Amino acid sequence: MSSLLLNKKIIIITGAAGGLGQAMVEGLLTEGATIFAVDQNEANLKKIQDQYKTEKFFPFSADLRDPAICAKIPQHAIEVLGGLHGLINNAGVGLSSIREDYYVKNIKFWEVTDQHWQSIFDVNARAPFLLSKAVIPHFLKQGWGRIVNITTSMDTMIRRGWTPYGPSKGALEAQSACWAKDVEGTGVTVNVLVPGGPANTAMVPVASSPDRKAMVQPEILKRPICWLMSTASNGFNGKRMTGTGWNEALPEKEAANKAAAPAAWPGAGQQSIWPDLTPPKK
Repeated sequence: MSSLLLNKKIIIITGAAGGLGQAMVEGLLTEGATIFAVDQNEANLKKIQDQYKTEKFFPFSADLRDPAICAKIPQHAIEVLGGLHGLINNAGVGLSSIREDYYVKNIKFWEVTDQHWQSIFDVNARAPFLLSKAVIPHFLKQGWGRIVNITTSMDTMIRRGWTPYGPSKGALEAQSACWAKDVEGTGVTVNVLVPGGPANTAMVPVASSPDRKAMVQPEILKRPICWLMSTASNGFNGKRMTGTGWNEALPEKEAANKAAAPAAWPGAGQQSIWPDLTPPKK
């Protein structure tokens, strides 16, 4: 991919200081993008800034559980960097915040405290909504923009012992499908990106998955996210792309199409009758 596709793009990415977020930051910086990197871990953001020593990386420490901060982040990015073209909602709170060995010792839903449920939903489902709502006026005005939401494997959403993480990502997946329809024909796109399996990040601690080599490595998202943030993805909307499905031996558009399917669960079929979807009787 030519860096000309991203060297004028300004992108917000949340959860930027580690794991999938840091890998995507590295890929986007390599392609010339300017990154407004949001994370609660200020020390790790500073490490990344020191590593790359580039003016194209702007760290911003924030707690996305605060709705007021979420609403202000996009405008702050625009004021500081002079524009905005993409938003990657990657930040997430996982089950390790409840118990590190959750993978081998499942958490029953009745064991989840109200505080843990709220914290996970605030970051995984509400923050992406607030951030996306805040960027949309700017994207619509310029007639171009990218929103990419990082969800999870669909079986994880309904897996035993995966409350509230799975349901929170299911909510984000459903929102993604709704938003993609809302922006049709505007030049703005909304898509979902997932690793394609448990990823080797702090979200899955060693206590739950000790064999790190067997996991999906974060770097697998570098090429897909760069393509999704580029002009090459114009018209690519409402899709769910898996990193494991991306074949680097193929031309990128072909690789994207083969790695993608419709977001959410359209295959489940329409279960109810809606007046706006039902043709009038003759």
